[in-house]
Amino acid sequence: MTLLERPLGITPDTIPVMAMTLRLDDDETNALRKRAEHEERSMQEIARIAIREYIEHHSRTDLIDGILDRELPRYAEALERLGR
Repeated sequence: MTLLERPLGITPDTIPVMAMTLRLDDDETNALRKRAEHEERSMQEIARIAIREYIEHHSRTDLIDGILDRELPRYAEALERLGR
């Protein structure tokens, strides 16, 4: 499987179920509660969505950074000439 074919972020086989405690300060709790009420969802659902989005974003960023780290040196001379 190539890097581009590899699934990003959370996949169904990542972790089936895991309980955890999330400690938020009062401002974070109030903001989460308001967001959940606005979207008519539970606070837990909003938190899970946020975690998924964070992981998917950073997984893509890590993949792109890895490709750039490997490929940019290969084209460094050509990129330098283009920059002149």
